[in-house]
Amino acid sequence: MNNNQLTNLLPSERQYALSRGYFLRLGVVVLAMITILVCIAGLLLLPTYVFLTQSVAAKQAHLASVESILSSSNEIELSMHLTALSRDVTVLAALGDVPSASTILRSALAAPRPGITLSGFSYTPAHKSTPGTLEISGSAATRSALRTYQLALQNDPFAAAANLPVSAYAKDTDISFTVSVTLAP
Repeated sequence: MNNNQLTNLLPSERQYALSRGYFLRLGVVVLAMITILVCIAGLLLLPTYVFLTQSVAAKQAHLASVESILSSSNEIELSMHLTALSRDVTVLAALGDVPSASTILRSALAAPRPGITLSGFSYTPAHKSTPGTLEISGSAATRSALRTYQLALQNDPFAAAANLPVSAYAKDTDISFTVSVTLAP
C-alpha cells in the first residue's frame, strides 16, 4: 500500500524546539519589518517638521514686525482708528437690536382693519434719542372703523402711540386719514 502521508519521526521535545525556533525567527522578521516601517514613516515626516519650524519662524518674525509697528510713532493714529472702529461696533450692535422696517410694516399690516383701505407708508428710523415713526395713509369707510384701527395700532407691541388728528373724524364716511405711529424703543 502506498501511503502519501508524512510522518514526523522526531521526538516531541525536538519538535517543540523546532517550532519554537521557527516562531522566534518569525518574530524577529516581524519586529525588523515594524522597525523599518517606523524609520520610513519618520523620514517621511521630516519634511513636514522642517516646513512647520520654518512656518513658525516666519510667523514669529511677522509678529515681531507688527509689534514694532504698533509701538512706533503711529501709535496715536492707530489708537484713533481703534476708537473709531469701537464706535462703529457699538453702532452696529445697537442696529442689531432695532427691528427692521419690514418687520415693523408686517406688524402694521397684521393689525385688524375691517373697513380700512391702506394706500401708503412712510417709515422714519430712530435716530439717537428721537424714536422712529411710521406714517400710515389710507381711507376708512366709517368713523368707528377708523377708531378701531387706531386702537389696534396703538395696542400693538411695536407701537408706543398711534396719533390721528381730530380733523380726520370730521366726515362720517369715506374718511381719508394719516396715522402717525410712534415706534416703541
